[in-house]
Amino acid sequence: MRSVSPVGMFRTDADGRCLDVNMRWCEITGLTREDSLGQGWVQALHPDDHERITKGWSRAIREDRSFETKFRFQRSNGVITPVLGQALPERDARGRVCYFVGTITDLTGQIETENKLRRLALQLELEQQRERGRIARGLHDEVGQILAVARAKLERLIQTGAGGDLPVRAAEIRTLVNRAIEHIRTLTFDLCSPVLRELGFVAAVESLCEQLGKDSGVRFRVTADQDPWMLDEDVPILLYRAVRELCINVVKHARALHAEVLLHVGANLARIVVVDDGEGFNASQGARNFGPDGGFGLFAIREISRQLGGRFEIESIPGKQTRAVLSVPLG
Repeated sequence: MRSVSPVGMFRTDADGRCLDVNMRWCEITGLTREDSLGQGWVQALHPDDHERITKGWSRAIREDRSFETKFRFQRSNGVITPVLGQALPERDARGRVCYFVGTITDLTGQIETENKLRRLALQLELEQQRERGRIARGLHDEVGQILAVARAKLERLIQTGAGGDLPVRAAEIRTLVNRAIEHIRTLTFDLCSPVLRELGFVAAVESLCEQLGKDSGVRFRVTADQDPWMLDEDVPILLYRAVRELCINVVKHARALHAEVLLHVGANLARIVVVDDGEGFNASQGARNFGPDGGFGLFAIREISRQLGGRFEIESIPGKQTRAVLSVPLG
């Protein structure tokens, strides 16, 4: 077992005594080959896993069956390595077990990724809760109050009856109702663009950039193919989320004066480019940072591109423009 392998490999006799290990086994367990032989490998088991693993391994040997479980090794310096251990019996021509051959797979990277995804899922849930709270406050504080005032004016109008100032009072109520409608449209747009549903992807992006430009002062320009984007039902929703995240990042973080959104669709590929003339940032660092400073947004876009089988790239240098490219295969 001297060959290079991504997993630790071991071989035992029919009684479960270790006969040989490879180099990767030694790297994972922290034991030398000599220390691993016989029952020596048991000394590297994590104390909390020792009894469970030794009993399970003894039972597998006694019953001549395969063995598979997750457990931990602990080095003499305290470093703990989680692994997946697997072993299968090898039988002779008569069906008797003569060896057990197995592997251990280091799960450190997988567990770190799972933990990171759990943290991101929690952060996403928190962001969603904040968004729901913002919309709820908007409905209560803005729309609710406007409608309450409009109702009071209507009640007063009903009580006092029609008079010479009826047109003025009616106009006031109409203004209040129009304000309420505008607030509801804004909140609805934040939840899901009705333009996307009614007029399609390009129109939704144009509407988004127009609204962001009004609110922030950033001058957005959208350049798109003349032909309409013919995309599967769910694809425009995901792409719109990605474009919205990129444009909001421009508004919040880039300190840009101008931004351009390029939409191109070919025979087999849809391509979205967002360029701004802002101050830029360290793109490689931002992609690794999943905090609320924008790194989480980049991660979300990468996840969208992954779901669609595409690719997301971002080029930025502090003090210069930022260029983000999302490419997604069609069909």
